[in-house]
Amino acid sequence: SSGINAEYGGQQRQRDDRRGSEKRKRARKQSNESSSSDDSSTSSSGSSREEPVKTSGRRRSPEPDHNASAGTAESLDRIARIINDSDQAPLKTNSERYSPAPEEHSQEPQPVVPAATYLPPPSANTQMTQSKDLLFLLNKYPIMWTGTIALKNDTANVQLHFLSGSSTLAEGAIGALPNLGPGPMRIAQRMRLEPNQIEGVQKRMQHEGHWCMLLALPHCTDPVSLSTQTTVLQQGFISYLDSKQAAGIINLSVPEQTSPYVLHIFPPCEFTRVNMKRFCPELMEGAGDCGYLLIVIATV
Repeated sequence: SSGINAEYGGQQRQRDDRRGSEKRKRARKQSNESSSSDDSSTSSSGSSREEPVKTSGRRRSPEPDHNASAGTAESLDRIARIINDSDQAPLKTNSERYSPAPEEHSQEPQPVVPAATYLPPPSANTQMTQSKDLLFLLNKYPIMWTGTIALKNDTANVQLHFLSGSSTLAEGAIGALPNLGPGPMRIAQRMRLEPNQIEGVQKRMQHEGHWCMLLALPHCTDPVSLSTQTTVLQQGFISYLDSKQAAGIINLSVPEQTSPYVLHIFPPCEFTRVNMKRFCPELMEGAGDCGYLLIVIATV
């Protein structure tokens, strides 16, 4: 009987073990199903953070994402096509890659030339204008005489331009210059630039037909010689008379004429500036640059 009881007890334990094992399997299955429902509810709520669910059974492996795999494959195909195209295209240098389009090329800036070292050639219109201006001045202030004047040891070549007064008196005086003798027209006397002396000249200029005014400018046929004559006129005549505060005097006698001609030769001063502004304003600037002598011829 003890053997029978032992066998019966062993069988009973096996049945109990099988029932316990089935209960545990059912519990694990229910636990896995509840975990799956929790995962689906969490993903549907849009939560960005997923917490792992711990169960007593084995963890389920995640299912593959077919959409992500397809997107990754497309990206890889696109990258492969770009690499293939770049391998087949000709290589470009840096200058070809980054050089602007032809229409965007800007002209290179031209170097700035200082005004002192560059003078544009005069245009045809400018030359024509200058010629007309010169012709106008020559017609308005004609040349009465070209020759040499002397003072002390200096001589200068000049041209005498008629400015105002009696042209007949000017022609008579110029025609009488040979009476001075051979050689240049020499300044032998001086008149002080004092108020009473200048007033005497101004009174003679009030008698119509008894005075004329000429302008002496340096003259030569080439630029180099003209520069030399300008320097001589400025230093040997203008500077000397200015330092003496005097005007040069030349007495010109004519045998057929009872009253001689008196030539008053003024350096630049207030008297000359007032009269040039009155009779020849167009010549003031140019004459002042090159040097001039203002000559008043009157009869005593």
